[in-house]
Amino acid sequence: MTYLDFTSKDFYEAIKSLLLSKGDRVTLDKGDFLCHLGERNSLIGILGGGSLKYSCPTANGGEQIISFAFTGDLVGSYSAIRNNFPSPVDIVALENSTIYQMPILQIDEAIGLEMRIKLSEAISLKALLNAIDYRCKSHMERYQELTSRFPDIHNRLSNRTIALYLGITPESFCRLRKRLLTTT
Repeated sequence: MTYLDFTSKDFYEAIKSLLLSKGDRVTLDKGDFLCHLGERNSLIGILGGGSLKYSCPTANGGEQIISFAFTGDLVGSYSAIRNNFPSPVDIVALENSTIYQMPILQIDEAIGLEMRIKLSEAISLKALLNAIDYRCKSHMERYQELTSRFPDIHNRLSNRTIALYLGITPESFCRLRKRLLTTT
């Protein structure tokens, strides 16, 4: 699911085309940061290949994975950039990844005000829906949605990484996965 699933396909394709054709190509190795928590960044990109995680530290010194990005997804800390605010998350490559990115001001010039508003609205809606999912859906429901969107996720990410996204321990995740396999 891309950030722009809630807008027209033409709109998403226009942004994607712009970034792929005019964006700077950046490669990240597994574990490299696209953006650090607290860092100001003005770049938005499209993930040409690979995967990223959006995460932040927890009060007990652990990590909470907020979201994933996979090939074709927009990447960056858009809302923070728009509000001249430091990134509220770390954005880290989970595998070798390629990103085509541009400064937000160049994107603004290329897409115009109407598309900029659509982009902001789509990202805001996606953030709201993610927050609702996290607060209102069970771990099982969130896991099933994740695997339906990314069927090969187990070939790409560790069980520990998926468990951190779900907000459970790796042991709880193994039990959840086992329960799911026995009911299907």
